[in-house]
Amino acid sequence: MVKKSWLYVLVLLVLLSARVDAITLKFNGFIADEANLLSDEVENDLNMTLWDLQKKSGADLVVVTLPSLNGKTVEEVALDIGRSYKLGAVGKNNGMVYLTALSERRMRIEQGLGLEKKIKVSTLENIMNKDILPYYKQNDYERGIRRGTYLLAQTVAEAEGVTIKKQGVCPSAPSARTSSRSDVPWWIWPLAIIMAIFSPRRRRFGSGFGGFGGGGGFGGSGCSGSW
Repeated sequence: MVKKSWLYVLVLLVLLSARVDAITLKFNGFIADEANLLSDEVENDLNMTLWDLQKKSGADLVVVTLPSLNGKTVEEVALDIGRSYKLGAVGKNNGMVYLTALSERRMRIEQGLGLEKKIKVSTLENIMNKDILPYYKQNDYERGIRRGTYLLAQTVAEAEGVTIKKQGVCPSAPSARTSSRSDVPWWIWPLAIIMAIFSPRRRRFGSGFGGFGGGGGFGGSGCSGSW
């Protein structure tokens, strides 16, 4: 009896440990802007576009910004998000995670199993390197996220054979000139991270969005980058 009791306690501790370790996000529609990099208007425009993508294809493309990865790799966190929130339609597993980690200056585009044969990793790398990272290197995260999200949504839509309606304006391709890290005072990054953690959350998305599709099949296909 005593042995069984200890076994129950051990199992409970393992489950609690896993629960604490799992990532928890506050999604506003398809966006969890934990680092507070996006305005309300931009969030609404992107959400409407991503909602249209989901309605027509079942695909879930989520945009996540984090103040920090808390010791994990960007690959681990992106996979955790895709699997924990069961992105993509059941049976199609056509989810995608677009993750930006501010403190580590790392990003990841992770695609579900259902998109692996439809979208080449080189296509994702091209969007990351030519359309997102140049903006990030200028510390213009909002434009980078806007352009990246619109292009990724369009890429998924084409792979799924649907045409989506884009709300808002996609920023133009970034210029070749980029700013170095030395252009920004050293104290900006700790301040930005502190503000992201303690800032109140903004208004919620009111489009009638009802959750993710229930897929969650992710095998580690995607690309990572830094700036």
